[in-house]
Amino acid sequence: MKKLASELLSDLSIKSAKPKGKQYTLRDGGGLFVLVHPNGSKYFQLRTTLHSKPKLIQIGSYPLITLSEARIKAREKKKMIKVDHTDPILDAKLTKNKKAKEADATFKKIAQDWLSLKADDLAPSTLLKIKQTFNSNVYREIGNIPIKNLTNDEVRACLLVMQKRGALEFMDKTRGWIKRVFDFALSDGLIKENPIPIKDERLKKHSSEKHPHFKNRKDAGYFLRRLEDYAGSFETYACVLLQMHFAQRPSELRESKWLEFDLEEGVWELPLPRSKTRKYMIKPHKIMLSKQSITIIRKLKNYSSNTEYLFSTRYVNKPICEGTVRKVFRTLFTDYRVVPHGCRHFFSTQANESAKFRNDVIESFLSHKDKNEIRSIYNEAEYLKEKKELAQWWSDELDRMRNESK
Repeated sequence: MKKLASELLSDLSIKSAKPKGKQYTLRDGGGLFVLVHPNGSKYFQLRTTLHSKPKLIQIGSYPLITLSEARIKAREKKKMIKVDHTDPILDAKLTKNKKAKEADATFKKIAQDWLSLKADDLAPSTLLKIKQTFNSNVYREIGNIPIKNLTNDEVRACLLVMQKRGALEFMDKTRGWIKRVFDFALSDGLIKENPIPIKDERLKKHSSEKHPHFKNRKDAGYFLRRLEDYAGSFETYACVLLQMHFAQRPSELRESKWLEFDLEEGVWELPLPRSKTRKYMIKPHKIMLSKQSITIIRKLKNYSSNTEYLFSTRYVNKPICEGTVRKVFRTLFTDYRVVPHGCRHFFSTQANESAKFRNDVIESFLSHKDKNEIRSIYNEAEYLKEKKELAQWWSDELDRMRNESK
């Protein structure tokens, strides 16, 4: 039965209510009441039903919430139940959890979650490079900002610092990684749209050659001749020379371990977890060793056989860094820019132009993904015999280039 206005509570009646030996209630209209505790505290509560079951809802404490405010809140809660068929308690809990999640969802936190998820998909060297880049160039600028509040202007400001020092290629890669973090946040419902546009006209475009390589046999031979006089560590010398002979991905070679090599059989078996194309592979990639390569590796044992890695840094059981190998190419060959990865391009060009080997064998030698996706599923051929011949042919060719340059 609806209460008369004279029977409803007033601020004065609530304020003057004294505590008793046990809690008691002061009833208002529409299921709203005040619960008075023995310690004198007073709380507004609403008694109603949801799905034909009794439901008790906390409104707030008096006098932090006034009587008129409590009545408004009570009407809102009842509307949620009667009209929207929503549980106010559950809704409040979900809202609280959402706010807590959003407060914790900084760019750094989301980026770290994304990197953890991608650990099995990315090559270890790529994963490490992204982590180092974010730590050095990104987190200190935008890492602690909630990802939903980040704009392209703030991300661009972070990238312009890299552009200013001329690291355009690195900046472009970093922008791509940041964009993927936003895509990850979008898929998790943390943001409504990715703020990073496909193209940003205010950022300079990196337009240099993807993997600068030797342009001809004469230049490669000249480099090999100069490498013979290299005054640095034998580990670095061997890594650069084997980069030329193997034509494998630089990171996979630099991080190679003694356990992966069988010199008696003349095989280097690259474990799947370390292979960049492991997602498309069924078996570990086998690199066949030429006689020259085996000789170099046997000599290398005198320097690093007591370490885990073939090319370890002195005094520390860690592989030599990418910058060390790049520096050798930059120092010994100054006519134009050449990078370690360019050795693969140079090998592929020479092998294809020789017309001595099938394209499938050359692509398998390089551990390239088969462009025909259907065929790649069924083609498990390793071409080991032909790759052995190709490896020996290439080492012999490198020797000819070196000797011709004398």
